[in-house]
Amino acid sequence: MEICVRLNEDCENDYTFQVNKDDTFEPKLMKMFDEKVGLASFMVLRPSLFYKKMPKGLQKSMHPGYLTENGCLLFHYDCDNKEYREALDLKNKKIWEQMWPGQLVLPQWELSHTNILVFVGIMLAWLYTDLPDLVSPTPGICFTNQISRGLIVVARHYGYNAIAEKLSEEVQVNSAGTAAQWLFFALHVFKVLFVALVFYTGLVNPLTFNPVRIYQTRSAVATKDTASLKAILQSIGWVGAKRATYDDYRDTYYNYRLEKAGGLVPAYKSGVMKAAATPGVILEKGEGFQTPLDKRFTESTFKTMEKSRKLVLSEEYLIQLEKDLQAQVKACEGDVPKINQEIRKFRRFGLFECGPELARLVQLRQEVAAAELQKSQDDEDEKKNQ
Repeated sequence: MEICVRLNEDCENDYTFQVNKDDTFEPKLMKMFDEKVGLASFMVLRPSLFYKKMPKGLQKSMHPGYLTENGCLLFHYDCDNKEYREALDLKNKKIWEQMWPGQLVLPQWELSHTNILVFVGIMLAWLYTDLPDLVSPTPGICFTNQISRGLIVVARHYGYNAIAEKLSEEVQVNSAGTAAQWLFFALHVFKVLFVALVFYTGLVNPLTFNPVRIYQTRSAVATKDTASLKAILQSIGWVGAKRATYDDYRDTYYNYRLEKAGGLVPAYKSGVMKAAATPGVILEKGEGFQTPLDKRFTESTFKTMEKSRKLVLSEEYLIQLEKDLQAQVKACEGDVPKINQEIRKFRRFGLFECGPELARLVQLRQEVAAAELQKSQDDEDEKKNQ
């Protein structure tokens, strides 16, 4: 079966992995975080510099999920909130015994106090060097002055004495006025804060600061010596597909429906545009991925929907998904590129076309959502009128 793993703690990095029936998390997925023999030796997996490279464990998201317009499930933006996290057994239980196909695995990252202290120390040292000369115990040692002193030597060597003299004046202690010194220091504080923010958000998230490691990794990629990388990816079941966020799905599905309808005007007249603009529905407590795993082979998704208007998962539902995917693949008439494209699209967005069984499922669940929305609006109107 296939499951998703969130890397870098980023909802846009939910990658798909294939696991076998007898796989457990420890040998299958945890080894990818090993920076010596795992995927972490080639790419950054942690959220930012301030976290350890190896997570202390794995959790699964128990958010019910988002039901798409054609009966598939996507992850909600809140799926990694604390209340939806549940610990996974890494060694004793098999993966299929703990997760639904397509469910999201969340690495449990730990802050690296060593990295934080080193970073804070470097930033404070940098701030110290730029203290205003009038209060600094060691005035004139800022980085800019060090560069200027080097430029003075170069300027004099090539005979630019006027430039050298000007630079010499600028590196003198208290060469700038009091107000200018404090202004430059304030700008430096903002610069340090900006650098800290860039590293904190993971916008800059280096694999390592070791230049030798960086060179070795780049050389391996540049020379296409990726045999070890391919072996790692194969061993952990890396598929290479990313699960789409809701916004990505909505925009792609909207464009698909408009193109299929023949343009904006036909789509508007047929009512397709309205449905495509807000496809699917957010599931509630007890639905979707919150369905108990012990009911996988005994529950009936379609009967439960007809009876109680709740979307619960079951083997019956998974089989129907596979049947509808096979129908889409069959429609490609043996065209291998089209087949691969259809499978990639399914892994990322789910189905864009489905059979009557899944269509009925979505229709009934949307009716419930519409009724709840109408009731909520009526309650608000009643409160306003009171």
